[in-house]
Amino acid sequence: MTSHKVIDLNYLKEMSEGSNELMVELISMFLKQVPLFQEQLKMLHETKEFITLGKLAHKIKSSVAMMGMNELATDMKTLEDIAKREVEIEKYAVLINKFNTVSTEAVTELTQVLNNLKSNKLC
Repeated sequence: MTSHKVIDLNYLKEMSEGSNELMVELISMFLKQVPLFQEQLKMLHETKEFITLGKLAHKIKSSVAMMGMNELATDMKTLEDIAKREVEIEKYAVLINKFNTVSTEAVTELTQVLNNLKSNKLC
C-alpha cells in the first residue's frame, strides 16, 4: 500500500465498493476538474464575483472530500461561507493558493494511482 501525502482513498474505495472501473472513472473526472477549478477560482477572485466564488467552493468541497482531502474540504467550506457573505475578503487568496498547492500535489498522486489501477495494481 502506497503512502500518500495529500490524498486518502479510503472513502473513494468504500464508495466504489472496490470497483477499479468506478475508481478510474472518478479519479479521471477529478483530474480533469482540477485545472478548471484553479482557473475559475482565480478568475472569480480577480473579478470580485464573490458569491459565485462561494458557489464554486461548495462544488470543489465535495470533489476534494471524495479524494480524502478533508482539511482542504474544510478550507473550501470556509471559503464558501465567507465568500457567499462577502466577508473576510483578505482570506480568499490564502484559501485559493492553498487549494492550488494541495490540488496540484493531489494530481501528481492521483495520476500514479490511476496508472496503478489501470495496471490492476494496488494503490
